Amino acid sequence: MTSANNVHVHGDVDGQVVVGSRNVVQTVVVNAARGSSVMVRPEGPPQVERRGRPVGRALPRRIPALLGRERELARFDDWLSEGHPVQVYGPPGVGKSALLRRVAADRAARPGGGDVIYLPATGLPVEDVVQDLFHACFETEGYKPDHARVRRLLGAVRALLVVDDFQGAPEDLAALVDAAPGCEVVVACAERIAWDGARALRLDGLAEEHALALLARELGRPLRGGEPEAARGLITTVRGHPLTLLQTAGAVAALERGHAATTPDAGEEPESEAGLAGTGFDVHQPALAVGLAGRLSDEAGKLLRLLRAFEPFSLSPALLTALAGGVDRAAVTELESLALVACDSTGYRVVGRFAELVAERSGTVRGAAEFASPLADWIRTTAARREVAGEAAAICHVLTAAARAGDHAAVRDLARAAAPVFARTLRWGTWRQVLEFGLEAARALGSAEDEAYFSREEQVRRRGLGLAAGVTAGVTAGAAAVLGQGALHGAAAKSGVAASGAAKSGAAAVATSPTAIGIGVAALVAGGIFTAGLAGDGGEQPAAAPAASYQATAFPPTRSAPASVHGPRPSRSRDTTDKVSGPPSKKPEDSPRACTVVPMRPETFGPVAAGKEETRHMEFAVLPGCGDKDTLAVDDAANWRVKPTSCPPPDRSGACAFDVVFTPQDPGRTYTARVTMLDESRRESMTLQVTGTSAEAPPGAPTDVGSFPVDTTSIFVSWGYVPGNPTEIEINNGETSQTVPGGRNTYTWEGLAPGTHMCFRVRAVNSAGASDWAPLESPYYTCATTPSNGG
Repeated sequence: MTSANNVHVHGDVDGQVVVGSRNVVQTVVVNAARGSSVMVRPEGPPQVERRGRPVGRALPRRIPALLGRERELARFDDWLSEGHPVQVYGPPGVGKSALLRRVAADRAARPGGGDVIYLPATGLPVEDVVQDLFHACFETEGYKPDHARVRRLLGAVRALLVVDDFQGAPEDLAALVDAAPGCEVVVACAERIAWDGARALRLDGLAEEHALALLARELGRPLRGGEPEAARGLITTVRGHPLTLLQTAGAVAALERGHAATTPDAGEEPESEAGLAGTGFDVHQPALAVGLAGRLSDEAGKLLRLLRAFEPFSLSPALLTALAGGVDRAAVTELESLALVACDSTGYRVVGRFAELVAERSGTVRGAAEFASPLADWIRTTAARREVAGEAAAICHVLTAAARAGDHAAVRDLARAAAPVFARTLRWGTWRQVLEFGLEAARALGSAEDEAYFSREEQVRRRGLGLAAGVTAGVTAGAAAVLGQGALHGAAAKSGVAASGAAKSGAAAVATSPTAIGIGVAALVAGGIFTAGLAGDGGEQPAAAPAASYQATAFPPTRSAPASVHGPRPSRSRDTTDKVSGPPSKKPEDSPRACTVVPMRPETFGPVAAGKEETRHMEFAVLPGCGDKDTLAVDDAANWRVKPTSCPPPDRSGACAFDVVFTPQDPGRTYTARVTMLDESRRESMTLQVTGTSAEAPPGAPTDVGSFPVDTTSIFVSWGYVPGNPTEIEINNGETSQTVPGGRNTYTWEGLAPGTHMCFRVRAVNSAGASDWAPLESPYYTCATTPSNGG
């Protein structure tokens, strides 16, 4: 088989980088054509210089005021002032990124507010996010310190660290936070991540008052006639989902502009909303997308289709120029006005499923796999290495798509072009992913030469990181951890990173459904009252909505997930029916029985000690065909179990009984879950909300306690991960103690005389008691000495 051994990459890719600290420092020589090599660096780690101010990603120049988020912003301030890290989570399009940008901008503008580091993390392995954080705070070129030195250096940095769209697992998040012990931390993610000591805020839709104000603001005029009543119906249906409201307002505004352009006297008010309704929208079909697609300019349609291929990732102006010949500012403005495209510091991206549908209705959307060769050509010919590093997530997205399409030659060529660039720019988490893609492609092609290249590069990467040198020719998923606790090689790929960006609750699926937007536009334009049921995209109906009385529209398949950090994986259907046994086969003339959802009264459990259990017996009345005990399920299987005890046969009515068992895994937490049962048509026939609390337990002892002098009068004390749920940390010098909030990981003991030798121990405390003092081993203290005057 042919190989890609003759590789030329444009720019200054060839060169050296330094990896490690103290005990093991290595120089990695990157050569795009001949491959990389590694050697011991006898002179030790390079010097680093702290920046005057951190330099994270730039915030947008104009951040609009947020409507109806005053309470959330106040809670952020309270929690941060108490020393707690904060996690905000919620479905796509609910406004998490907007809220984080507002928090960051407000802190940066506040007198004495301190430094702010804003880092987007979409699609990046946590190892690369930590490297970005280190580079934001220290002037250094071509140096990747180990985790211990990263933590030591960043321990002196006092800043608000804002990480947007984090997609890792709990251990990844723990490693990221541990790397910056002196920072306040705010993280946004699609789903809640277990995080000891943090405060979590679920971001939901807007209240009706603020949702109406958002619609009016985006329309550029007050709601008139029957629009307010119709808008209230839309808001209730989509539960105030901001992106849906923005796209609805954009669609209505575009419709009005088109109507005004075809009206003889364009200066007059539209004769009536009902007149606009005569444009032929069918709320049961994605006709709104067709209508908007038909109104897009050619340039806007072309840009939207290109961005759709890379969804959910952004494309930089540099890559857009390479793929499309440039960035048409008028097209960008047009798409932004319709809320179909968003622009941020990383580039341009489509937003929401409705935007995807408009793109597909505007013309042929190329698959991401088709861009493998153009990307490889861009890297080889014109791209600067920093530009390539900025497209890491998009490149892995294309590699995933090409691997699934079976285009192994394109995967190999793109991996050969990109791998040395990621090595040189110290995106070593992405480098590992790309090497895995390339190795699998080389094996599929039967190219021994390419297989040897990718295997050798993985050996260099592992040796550079100080991992076991005896690496086999295969790049396996069992790569050891780099930055502590097995976290920083992207353990998020437990199918979570790939799916978390696209994961939605049932309510979010309804809210962002193109059908929901179509119904909302028709209702607003007609000024009528919203009464129809809502055909979602696989999600549940809002509790207050009536059952749909028409056949749901079939939409295009759900997009494939972003690249997993463990390399290519076979695609899996996201149809939820694979979680339950299928319905019995029916004759064509059979029709499903009409079953009404039974919402059971919420149940509260606990407090229950971690590892113990509490059981409740539940019953509800079921009609024939409206309860299949085999479909009884709970959405948090780690802490809850459900066991059917007795239900009537499918053709009988009666009482269906089951047990709910609460077994909390961790102390001092609140757990919520949703129990459901399906009818014979695989629709929900019973829902039950359960909430349980676990009893508080004393926290575990802090880990990695250390100390070093800051100057002649103060000593810096730090510690790492603290198991459990501490409310405060006690620092003791053998005679006196000081305390800090439980979310802190550092303390500076001040007021010492020059030449003072002092030893410290640390323990965690909460309402259930105190942990053991740490360090846990002899000499049971960490000691440091302040410098003498002049020394």
